[in-house]
Amino acid sequence: MTREDAMGSTYRDVAGMIRRDVEAGLWPVGKPIPGIDRLRDRYGVARETAHRAVKHLVAEGLLYSEGRRGTFIRPAPPAPTIVRDRHAYRDKIGYFFDRGAQDWRGIGPATQEVGVPPADVADALGVVLDQHVMIRDRAVGPPDAEHPYQLATSYLPMPLVGELPVLGAAKTGPGGIYDRIEEHLGAPIEWSETISSRPANDVEQQRLRIGGGLPVLIVTRVSRVGDRVVEVNQTRMSADLFAVSYQVLRDESARWPRGEAGGG
Repeated sequence: MTREDAMGSTYRDVAGMIRRDVEAGLWPVGKPIPGIDRLRDRYGVARETAHRAVKHLVAEGLLYSEGRRGTFIRPAPPAPTIVRDRHAYRDKIGYFFDRGAQDWRGIGPATQEVGVPPADVADALGVVLDQHVMIRDRAVGPPDAEHPYQLATSYLPMPLVGELPVLGAAKTGPGGIYDRIEEHLGAPIEWSETISSRPANDVEQQRLRIGGGLPVLIVTRVSRVGDRVVEVNQTRMSADLFAVSYQVLRDESARWPRGEAGGG
């Protein structure tokens, strides 16, 4: 008989007790919860049971880990959930795609580097695998946020960067890369987006402060001028904080009033 069996508490039981203590406000948000040895003593269980309970709550999304700094309570999601729709907007700063995030700001330094994109991005850009592109990374969140809510990465083909070197600069001027591209090519950008999800990777878990069991929502936006793909952007966000909203339009086959072509 293991110590866990002898004590009669499974890690799920302990996870439930920790959850109740978190919800009761026993530990402050933003400070690490007690270490495994203290949790073991508090709940009277084996150390491994306490460890598994914490891992379970990290995967569930109640807690998040920052390695040696400790394990923290994940702040409650803001209300309401930020909703993305299917429109591009513009204000005095430039284009934006989330009305609810219009006033968001960059958190931490943005980066620019030449590197190899993921296979799906390479395919969307129309470049061969292992071909280098310009990669621009930035993280954004609400004005009072201590950590980002979205991680956005733009991938730009090197021939375009050769024509327009400012695309690789830290500062690209008013309106950002989209204004520079439209000015350079003398035509408007058109966008298409694909929404997908997957488990958060290690970087996303750390930067977005989510557990490994929570998925990230990925918005892949392809920017075109005519037939030319000028950028692919992948924006990642915790799937429990965001929703996608769009208007459902009637096809001709579903027109009203119904006729013979519409059936019924």
